[in-house]
Amino acid sequence: MINGLTQAQLLFRSTTFSLRTGRPEEAAASLKALIALWDETAAQTAAAPPPIAARVNLFAEVMEGGRARLRRAAEVLALGRTDGALEELAPLKREWVGLRRSVGLYGLVECLEESSEAIEALMAHRRQPADLARGETRGDIIAKAAVYRFALRRCEPFAALDPIGNGEFRRQADAIAAAIDVIDSALRLRDPTLLERVLGDLRTFDLQLSQRFGG
Repeated sequence: MINGLTQAQLLFRSTTFSLRTGRPEEAAASLKALIALWDETAAQTAAAPPPIAARVNLFAEVMEGGRARLRRAAEVLALGRTDGALEELAPLKREWVGLRRSVGLYGLVECLEESSEAIEALMAHRRQPADLARGETRGDIIAKAAVYRFALRRCEPFAALDPIGNGEFRRQADAIAAAIDVIDSALRLRDPTLLERVLGDLRTFDLQLSQRFGG
């Protein structure tokens, strides 16, 4: 079960990356392998439910729902609808993260989920323009940016073990770190336009990193 879930995450990432980069043939091949793997994993757990089953609400439904969703994604992709295939696949990422956490597993995908949660708090200052004249506001932005920076740094050891390679993760993480540094300049200059722009960049960089290494 655990090995199947880990391999499923890797194939999921390969599939979604190929879909986003306009390589439907590669996506179809990896999705086919993912369907076969998940069919086997679901069949095994149905025949002999693992201990995790008792700790996950509607475990059997989650496993069978994954099979159905993967097949629908393949059908949509066969029609040439790459966006539709991505929409079908998207919920599986969080479901599988939940399954792994239920058995105490933690890796790069889970770590990036947490760093993305950390950036959500920072994005509140983008959704509602910040009053940079207020010391409390500037302090809150500094604190939330520091939490996000720390959350991302925690992922570096996991990236070193990732098949894609630590170098690519480091390049993207460095771009995020540079953007966070610009936040300090925006606060020092009391420049809300600069702050809004760098927060937008951070959102884009974080999404790219999460998609590349998480699916």
